Amino acid sequence: MKILLSLTALMIALTGAAHAQSEQTEVGIVKMSDASLLVREMIGEPVYNFRGRPNTDAPMALDGAERFERIAHIKDVMINADGTVEAIVMSVGGFWGLADREVTAAMDGLTVVTDVRGDRYFVIYTYEDVLDDAPRFNKFDVE
Repeated sequence: MKILLSLTALMIALTGAAHAQSEQTEVGIVKMSDASLLVREMIGEPVYNFRGRPNTDAPMALDGAERFERIAHIKDVMINADGTVEAIVMSVGGFWGLADREVTAAMDGLTVVTDVRGDRYFVIYTYEDVLDDAPRFNKFDVE
C-alpha cells in the first residue's frame, strides 16, 4: 500500500511539472539587430581603456580609436543561470600570452563603440593600478 501511495504521489508530482512546462518554447523567431553581439565575435577581441564614457550616440570617427589604450583581450563571457550576461573574463598583463592572468569586469561597465566603418571596440573605464590589483579569476571559486 505504501508503494502504491508513493508511486501515485510521484506520478502526480511529475505530471504537475510537465503540465507547468506544457507551453512550447518558440524557436527560430529571434533575429539579430545592429546592437546584437555573438559571444564568438567577442572572444579574443581586445579591450580598450577610455577615461569616462565614450559617446555611443553616433558612429565614432576613424581617428577616435587613437584615444583608446589596449589593456586586455576577452577570454570568455560569464552568463548567470537566468541567462543574464554578468561579466567578461579578460586576459591582462603578460607578453604574447606569457605570464598573463584572467580578471573579470562587470558587463554593465563595458561599452561597445562602433566606428564609421562598422568596426566594434570593447571599452571599459579603469585605471592601470586597479587592473593590476584585481583578483585573479578562478572559475572554481564559486559563491
